[in-house]
Amino acid sequence: MRRFIYITVLTTVFTSTVLSAFAQAPFSKASAVIHSAAYPNQAKVTSATYHVGIQVGRSSLSEIRLIVPENAPGKIRMGQIAVSDATGQLIKANRSFNGKEVTIAFAQPVAVGTMLEIDLNGVRTSDLLGRTWLFPIYGRSDGMNQEIPLGTARIQTYQ
Repeated sequence: MRRFIYITVLTTVFTSTVLSAFAQAPFSKASAVIHSAAYPNQAKVTSATYHVGIQVGRSSLSEIRLIVPENAPGKIRMGQIAVSDATGQLIKANRSFNGKEVTIAFAQPVAVGTMLEIDLNGVRTSDLLGRTWLFPIYGRSDGMNQEIPLGTARIQTYQ
């Protein structure tokens, strides 16, 4: 019986120590896509908003590029592109869409720890079928010539 009590106590102490260490860990050091969704998520809607959240990690971001999926059977058209932080404050940036990619070049680099909220407003697809869209996203840090893969935004639409 004593052995059972000792093992139980040691297991509890070890588990609580490990869990408290995980709870105090800071956010990831790498910039990454945190969430993505379509509002509304029906494919037949003529003007949807695709939303992507990106956490800025280790170094500030000066540019973001979202690639439209190559296997898109129909054309994707977009209206305005809005970029804000987690509080809803708009971030100054030059935004462009050339049919194949969305490029967002920030007027000033986005600081480390900032949560970016990107809204692609007025999105229309020509095939009106429910699909899972995978948008690869890349970022460029201040003073870097190479793009950093930030992740993939998964946008699900339904019929």
